[in-house]
Amino acid sequence: MAKADEHGRLIATAAKAALQPLGFVRQGRSRFWFADQRFWIIFADFQPSGWSRGSYLNMGVKWLWQARPTLDINYRPVDFVPFESKEQFSPLIGRMAEVAAQEALKLRGQFKSFADVSQYLVAHASSEGWPVYHAAIASGLIGDVETSNRLFERMEAWSTYGYDWELELKSESAAFAALLCSPEQFRSAILAVIDRTRRTMKMAPDPHCLEINRSSGEP
Repeated sequence: MAKADEHGRLIATAAKAALQPLGFVRQGRSRFWFADQRFWIIFADFQPSGWSRGSYLNMGVKWLWQARPTLDINYRPVDFVPFESKEQFSPLIGRMAEVAAQEALKLRGQFKSFADVSQYLVAHASSEGWPVYHAAIASGLIGDVETSNRLFERMEAWSTYGYDWELELKSESAAFAALLCSPEQFRSAILAVIDRTRRTMKMAPDPHCLEINRSSGEP
């Protein structure tokens, strides 16, 4: 038990040292850290293994205009690092945390503005469901109604397997699509979802999170 506690403390200490200066906070007592980017978050997940002590590193993004506990861009820059001893593990988990910080900076640079977000999401909307939904919302937020409407039409035509989450997603998509002709109502509806997601994640309200320059990303 002592070693298990030591193992967790080493991960928490390394993550805090590398990520807290970038604005990351730890979710409770978990290994999940995230940085508030207003209408999205960057996350770093020091994922445990079900077989042995140690950690993977998962990085990615969650768009806050969807309230479900899903992660929208998720990749693994570092594979499993096993815990054998404090001396062996400390430098390895330290390097893993440094990689997390580097990846976070890359993601911030990649998504500086709504235009960057929309361009990425539209280019990656090859799979039906969530990818198309996110691209439709981002396009609508930058005022590209033609692209947004086309993507929402794909959502309407999406042949699902009848799962509850698929039907709910189609219903939400249709509701947002109906608001495209009124930009203010569209943004207000998106903002309401973001606000709900932020409250669920115990993040401070940010009622002006969508009021950024579309090209520079500055407030």
